[in-house]
Amino acid sequence: MSRPIALVTGGGSGIGLAVAEHLINFYGYRVAILDINGERGQAESSRMNSGSDSCLFLQADAAEYHQQAKAFQQAFEWGGNRLDFFHANAGIGDSDSVYKETNGLDETTGLPKPLDLRIVDVNLNAVLQGVHLARHFLEKNSTPGGRILITSSCLGLYPNHCLPLYTATKHALVGFVRATAPVYTGMNITINALAPNLIETNLMPADIRPLWDRGQLTPMNTAIKALDAIMTNKQLTGQTIELALDELVFSKAPPYSTANTKWMCEQHELWEQVSQPLLPKPAGQNVAKISNGA
Repeated sequence: MSRPIALVTGGGSGIGLAVAEHLINFYGYRVAILDINGERGQAESSRMNSGSDSCLFLQADAAEYHQQAKAFQQAFEWGGNRLDFFHANAGIGDSDSVYKETNGLDETTGLPKPLDLRIVDVNLNAVLQGVHLARHFLEKNSTPGGRILITSSCLGLYPNHCLPLYTATKHALVGFVRATAPVYTGMNITINALAPNLIETNLMPADIRPLWDRGQLTPMNTAIKALDAIMTNKQLTGQTIELALDELVFSKAPPYSTANTKWMCEQHELWEQVSQPLLPKPAGQNVAKISNGA
């Protein structure tokens, strides 16, 4: 029987690398890591292979759809035409300021030049396209289905005025996971999000790292604990798992503020009519309920 296959974006460092290593060493996976940094990604892939064929490095920019799509195809074929796990992990920090003109004004119009929104391309658009691709390949498995994991952030749940663009993209990912999980359940696909507090990764500028209170940094092992919770519970889906020091906190969507809001959000039969033909037909009369915990 062939070994299960995973694809991890941003897999050359940080949380993505830790997840890739744990999948290989503890769960017997073969893992394709996608990273924009060729030197780093190749070095880590070679180290994890150590004489085996457990890791494939694919240099690509996840924000470029065709590069990411090609990486999925290569990983699928390398794995013997199977894909079992997709981790959308690649991310960057704020790429511009919404508080001042960092690039000056347009000389012709006198208006502010457009924001540099690469952060939206990497943190949000690339993830949505990655999930879109993952669903396609997961459904091609001999037994259709698998797992999707997204790296969001605690700033996907709580605001931070210093990083408004990052906060916006990470909030979007949490909403996406909560919205899609019930339908993906009918496709035998689980989807969950990690919401880490501060973990020391490449997102933390090197000159800033010594200034943090290290007692407040969440260890990478907490991310691995969350991965284990997902891997050992096949029903776990739609969850946003906060990683705070050594704690896992399964954060639920906030309660409805009014009966009218609940009515608007839960009129599934009417919304399904509006969404046709975009929505698949639910497996049963009602869309499957989201699991509430491990």
